Amino acid sequence: MRVIKGLIALLLIAGIFGIVGLYSQLENLGVVTTFFQDLSFQYDWLFYFYQVVMFTLLAILVLAFGLVLFKPIRKKEIYLKKEMGQVNVPLRSLESIARVSLRDIVNIEETQVKIRLTKHQKADVEVTVIDEKQQQFLSKGKQIQEQIPQALQQMAKLETNKTKVVFKKRKADASLLPSNKKGSRVI
Repeated sequence: MRVIKGLIALLLIAGIFGIVGLYSQLENLGVVTTFFQDLSFQYDWLFYFYQVVMFTLLAILVLAFGLVLFKPIRKKEIYLKKEMGQVNVPLRSLESIARVSLRDIVNIEETQVKIRLTKHQKADVEVTVIDEKQQQFLSKGKQIQEQIPQALQQMAKLETNKTKVVFKKRKADASLLPSNKKGSRVI
Protein backbone atom coordinates (compact mmCIF):
# COMPACT_ATOMS: atom_id res chain seq x y z
CA MET A 1 0.00 0.00 0.00
CA ARG A 2 2.87 2.37 0.75
CA VAL A 3 4.38 1.72 -2.66
CA ILE A 4 1.12 2.60 -4.39
CA LYS A 5 0.78 5.77 -2.31
CA GLY A 6 4.38 6.69 -3.13
CA LEU A 7 3.81 6.20 -6.87
CA ILE A 8 0.63 8.27 -6.77
CA ALA A 9 2.45 11.01 -4.87
CA LEU A 10 5.28 11.03 -7.41
CA LEU A 11 2.81 11.19 -10.30
CA LEU A 12 0.97 14.08 -8.64
CA ILE A 13 4.19 15.99 -7.97
CA ALA A 14 5.36 15.44 -11.55
CA GLY A 15 1.94 16.47 -12.84
CA ILE A 16 1.90 19.67 -10.79
CA PHE A 17 5.46 20.45 -11.85
CA GLY A 18 4.50 19.88 -15.51
CA ILE A 19 1.35 22.00 -15.27
CA VAL A 20 3.28 24.89 -13.73
CA GLY A 21 5.88 24.52 -16.51
CA LEU A 22 3.23 24.58 -19.24
CA TYR A 23 1.47 27.55 -17.65
CA SER A 24 4.77 29.42 -17.36
CA GLN A 25 5.18 29.07 -21.13
CA LEU A 26 1.77 30.65 -21.71
CA GLU A 27 2.08 33.48 -19.18
CA ASN A 28 5.24 35.28 -18.14
CA LEU A 29 5.79 34.34 -14.48
CA GLY A 30 9.23 35.92 -14.20
CA VAL A 31 11.73 33.62 -12.49
CA VAL A 32 9.52 30.55 -12.99
CA THR A 33 9.34 31.10 -16.74
CA THR A 34 13.11 31.49 -17.11
CA PHE A 35 13.69 28.42 -14.89
CA PHE A 36 11.47 26.23 -17.09
CA GLN A 37 12.95 27.64 -20.31
CA ASP A 38 16.45 26.82 -19.06
CA LEU A 39 15.30 23.30 -18.15
CA SER A 40 13.81 22.72 -21.60
CA PHE A 41 17.04 23.84 -23.30
CA GLN A 42 19.39 21.89 -21.04
CA TYR A 43 17.43 18.66 -20.70
CA ASP A 44 15.64 17.46 -23.81
CA TRP A 45 14.60 14.21 -22.12
CA LEU A 46 12.41 16.19 -19.70
CA PHE A 47 9.93 16.92 -22.49
CA TYR A 48 9.55 13.21 -23.25
CA PHE A 49 9.30 12.38 -19.57
CA TYR A 50 6.30 14.67 -19.19
CA GLN A 51 4.67 13.15 -22.25
CA VAL A 52 4.93 9.74 -20.57
CA VAL A 53 3.59 11.15 -17.30
CA MET A 54 0.63 12.79 -19.04
CA PHE A 55 -0.21 9.64 -21.02
CA THR A 56 -0.01 7.60 -17.80
CA LEU A 57 -2.37 9.99 -16.04
CA LEU A 58 -4.70 9.86 -19.05
CA ALA A 59 -4.70 6.04 -18.99
CA ILE A 60 -5.45 6.00 -15.25
CA LEU A 61 -8.32 8.45 -15.71
CA VAL A 62 -9.78 6.43 -18.60
CA LEU A 63 -9.57 3.22 -16.54
CA ALA A 64 -11.21 4.90 -13.54
CA PHE A 65 -13.97 6.26 -15.78
CA GLY A 66 -14.51 2.81 -17.28
CA LEU A 67 -14.70 1.19 -13.85
CA VAL A 68 -17.24 3.72 -12.66
CA LEU A 69 -19.29 3.48 -15.84
CA PHE A 70 -19.34 -0.30 -16.29
CA LYS A 71 -19.21 -1.55 -12.69
CA PRO A 72 -22.18 -3.80 -11.99
CA ILE A 73 -24.62 -2.45 -9.48
CA ARG A 74 -24.90 -4.55 -6.33
CA LYS A 75 -27.86 -3.89 -4.14
CA LYS A 76 -28.03 -4.43 -0.39
CA GLU A 77 -31.79 -4.93 -0.21
CA ILE A 78 -34.77 -5.76 -2.37
CA TYR A 79 -38.01 -3.85 -2.56
CA LEU A 80 -41.32 -5.68 -2.44
CA LYS A 81 -44.37 -3.74 -3.50
CA LYS A 82 -47.43 -4.49 -1.39
CA GLU A 83 -50.94 -3.12 -1.44
CA MET A 84 -50.18 -0.83 1.51
CA GLY A 85 -46.77 0.32 0.28
CA GLN A 86 -43.25 -0.96 -0.13
CA VAL A 87 -41.32 -3.41 2.04
CA ASN A 88 -37.52 -3.36 2.07
CA VAL A 89 -35.91 -6.77 2.69
CA PRO A 90 -32.20 -6.49 3.59
CA LEU A 91 -29.58 -8.91 2.30
CA ARG A 92 -29.06 -10.44 5.77
CA SER A 93 -32.73 -11.44 5.92
CA LEU A 94 -32.48 -13.15 2.55
CA GLU A 95 -29.42 -15.08 3.73
CA SER A 96 -31.30 -16.12 6.87
CA ILE A 97 -34.25 -17.33 4.79
CA ALA A 98 -31.91 -19.42 2.65
CA ARG A 99 -30.11 -20.88 5.70
CA VAL A 100 -33.32 -21.81 7.48
CA SER A 101 -34.64 -23.51 4.34
CA LEU A 102 -31.65 -25.88 4.48
CA ARG A 103 -32.24 -27.13 8.04
CA ASP A 104 -33.67 -30.48 6.86
CA ILE A 105 -30.80 -31.13 4.44
CA VAL A 106 -27.63 -30.09 6.29
CA ASN A 107 -26.58 -28.70 9.66
CA ILE A 108 -27.26 -24.97 9.29
CA GLU A 109 -24.72 -24.05 11.97
CA GLU A 110 -21.97 -25.34 9.68
CA THR A 111 -23.39 -23.73 6.57
CA GLN A 112 -22.55 -20.33 5.17
CA VAL A 113 -24.82 -18.62 2.63
CA LYS A 114 -23.83 -15.58 0.56
CA ILE A 115 -26.36 -13.84 -1.66
CA ARG A 116 -25.50 -11.19 -4.23
CA LEU A 117 -28.30 -9.20 -5.77
CA THR A 118 -28.18 -8.00 -9.37
CA LYS A 119 -29.74 -4.81 -10.63
CA HIS A 120 -32.67 -6.80 -12.01
CA GLN A 121 -33.56 -8.01 -8.48
CA LYS A 122 -32.31 -11.55 -9.06
CA ALA A 123 -30.12 -13.46 -6.65
CA ASP A 124 -26.82 -15.24 -7.10
CA VAL A 125 -26.51 -17.66 -4.19
CA GLU A 126 -23.33 -19.35 -2.95
CA VAL A 127 -23.66 -22.01 -0.26
CA THR A 128 -20.62 -23.39 1.59
CA VAL A 129 -21.28 -26.56 3.56
CA ILE A 130 -18.81 -28.19 5.93
CA ASP A 131 -19.58 -31.89 6.10
CA GLU A 132 -17.57 -34.27 8.27
CA LYS A 133 -19.07 -37.43 6.80
CA GLN A 134 -18.70 -36.31 3.19
CA GLN A 135 -21.50 -38.56 2.03
CA GLN A 136 -24.25 -38.00 -0.49
CA PHE A 137 -22.73 -34.88 -2.05
CA LEU A 138 -24.77 -35.10 -5.25
CA SER A 139 -28.14 -35.66 -3.61
CA LYS A 140 -27.55 -32.97 -0.96
CA GLY A 141 -26.28 -30.55 -3.59
CA LYS A 142 -29.33 -31.06 -5.79
CA GLN A 143 -31.66 -30.68 -2.81
CA ILE A 144 -29.93 -27.44 -1.82
CA GLN A 145 -30.14 -26.13 -5.40
CA GLU A 146 -33.86 -26.84 -5.46
CA GLN A 147 -34.71 -25.73 -1.91
CA ILE A 148 -33.09 -22.28 -1.87
CA PRO A 149 -34.82 -20.88 -5.00
CA GLN A 150 -38.16 -22.19 -3.74
CA ALA A 151 -37.68 -20.58 -0.32
CA LEU A 152 -36.57 -17.24 -1.75
CA GLN A 153 -39.45 -17.22 -4.23
CA GLN A 154 -42.00 -18.14 -1.57
CA MET A 155 -40.81 -15.81 1.20
CA ALA A 156 -39.40 -12.81 -0.69
CA LYS A 157 -40.70 -13.25 -4.25
CA LEU A 158 -37.10 -13.23 -5.43
CA GLU A 159 -35.94 -15.10 -8.52
CA THR A 160 -32.60 -16.88 -8.44
CA ASN A 161 -30.08 -16.72 -11.29
CA LYS A 162 -27.76 -19.43 -10.07
CA THR A 163 -27.10 -21.43 -6.94
CA LYS A 164 -23.54 -22.60 -6.31
CA VAL A 165 -22.93 -25.25 -3.66
CA VAL A 166 -19.44 -25.88 -2.26
CA PHE A 167 -18.71 -28.76 0.10
CA LYS A 168 -15.66 -28.50 2.36
CA LYS A 169 -14.10 -30.93 4.75
CA ARG A 170 -13.70 -29.73 8.32
CA LYS A 171 -10.13 -29.00 9.32
CA ALA A 172 -8.91 -29.71 12.82
CA ASP A 173 -10.32 -27.05 15.17
CA ALA A 174 -11.19 -24.67 12.33
CA SER A 175 -14.53 -22.95 12.31
CA LEU A 176 -16.42 -21.91 9.19
CA LEU A 177 -16.82 -18.29 10.20
CA PRO A 178 -13.65 -16.35 11.01
CA SER A 179 -13.33 -15.02 14.54
CA ASN A 180 -12.54 -11.32 14.84
CA LYS A 181 -11.85 -11.50 18.57
CA LYS A 182 -8.29 -11.08 19.71
CA GLY A 183 -6.98 -13.17 22.53
CA SER A 184 -5.86 -11.55 25.75
CA ARG A 185 -2.18 -10.84 26.08
CA VAL A 186 -0.16 -11.37 29.19
CA ILE A 187 2.89 -9.24 29.68
